[in-house]
Amino acid sequence: MFPATATSPVFCPKCWWSDGWDAFAYGQDFDFGSPFFEQFQKLMMKVPKMAFLQLSNENSDYSSFIAFSRNTYMCPGSFFLEDCYFARRCQYSKDCVNSAYLDHCELVSESINSKNCYDGSNMQNCRNCSSCHYMADSTGCQNCFMCGNLSNKKFYIKNQQYSEAEYNKMVDYKMKLPTKELASEFEEFNKTLPKKYQSQINCENSSGDYIQNCKNAQECYDSFEIEDCKYMVECVAVKDSMDLSMHDKDIELCYEVCSGGDSNNNLKFSFCSCTSVNSQYLHSCFSLQDSFGCDGVHTKQTNCILNKKYSKEAYEELKGRIIEHMKKTGEYGEFFPIQISPHPYNNTTAHDYFPITREEALKNGYKWEEKDVSQYQPSTKHIPQNIKEASDSITNEIFACENCKKNYRIIAQELNLCRKLNQPLSRLCADCRQLRLQKLKNNRKLYLGVCSKCSHEIKTTYPPEKQKNVCCEQCYLKEII
Repeated sequence: MFPATATSPVFCPKCWWSDGWDAFAYGQDFDFGSPFFEQFQKLMMKVPKMAFLQLSNENSDYSSFIAFSRNTYMCPGSFFLEDCYFARRCQYSKDCVNSAYLDHCELVSESINSKNCYDGSNMQNCRNCSSCHYMADSTGCQNCFMCGNLSNKKFYIKNQQYSEAEYNKMVDYKMKLPTKELASEFEEFNKTLPKKYQSQINCENSSGDYIQNCKNAQECYDSFEIEDCKYMVECVAVKDSMDLSMHDKDIELCYEVCSGGDSNNNLKFSFCSCTSVNSQYLHSCFSLQDSFGCDGVHTKQTNCILNKKYSKEAYEELKGRIIEHMKKTGEYGEFFPIQISPHPYNNTTAHDYFPITREEALKNGYKWEEKDVSQYQPSTKHIPQNIKEASDSITNEIFACENCKKNYRIIAQELNLCRKLNQPLSRLCADCRQLRLQKLKNNRKLYLGVCSKCSHEIKTTYPPEKQKNVCCEQCYLKEII
């Protein structure tokens, strides 16, 4: 995941996790004449980085931030996946493709924010649905097509009941149409349906969107099992924490941490660290406790500063002095500055949510990856509309994304799964596939508004120009069919 211009050594995951190198060989003394972040950047430039951040995977070389998965490809931020491709931030799922935020799903494609679904496609915010296609905000449905706001229905098309024979005939015809045409038709139909002000399931005193089983969770998004927290994004099983993103499993008393997880407690201002306790300013560290400002430590250690080991007494004394120094320089309490990131801004999800121009990025001191013209060649073959027309040789071809024109390829596993799902191959590159799914969701921001039914004041993720059919929870439940 690092660009060719990266200054740090880059190891494959197997070598990075091995005993073949020692993170403490790069240790350095703290210099009270220089800002902390400058010293930490020097450390980052020396310590080897893991090419893809992975933990306990099999045959998943081309996925990053992934754990306990097998046979995956381009599935960042996921865990416990099997035979999944281009599936971002998914968990406990199998045979899924071109999707995001799936939980316990199987044979699902082109879907987002769905749980316990089987054999479906183009689903948005659905639960316990099977053999459903082009669905939104529905629960417990079977064999439904182009519907929304349904509960426990069968053989419905555009929220109308049909006989099984009529349903099969109409859906067989529809599914032969171009996917763009179907997507556009569904989008227009979906706009006519009432929408819930926030997507919450089994939550108490909480705000945000796409959250489940949360209590006292304020402004949290795409998160589950959150309690007494604020400003969470894509987090699971977190308590008493604030300002976290992509942090999972038994997290408590953490602040300003990005990625990682698994039993972190009292961890602050850190990136991609796991099983770390009472520590601050860690970067890609594992099982490191009572430490400050370390990078790449992957063995169980305590009382470390800038990758140097200290006695407990010396550590506490030096840490206190460093914190006072950082307060004077205005650094303490701030997350790592973007200027020391090894990644170009336009190659990160930050650019997806907050796009800026090349000129703006360089003006702010951010890195920027220039376009490689060799990756924007014409397609060598046309992708067929029907998956049955795609031969095995299509994996040898190069395609140009119909959106950004960047080249991509079809892998054999993806081809076989699309055949199994009877879904056409994507005409978009990996990045544009995820951007398409992202656009199906509201921004992670709350707006003031009023319920379109009862005029009760609400806070919603729908911006003012899209609040025409937005309802409070009580009024929305009355609209469920």
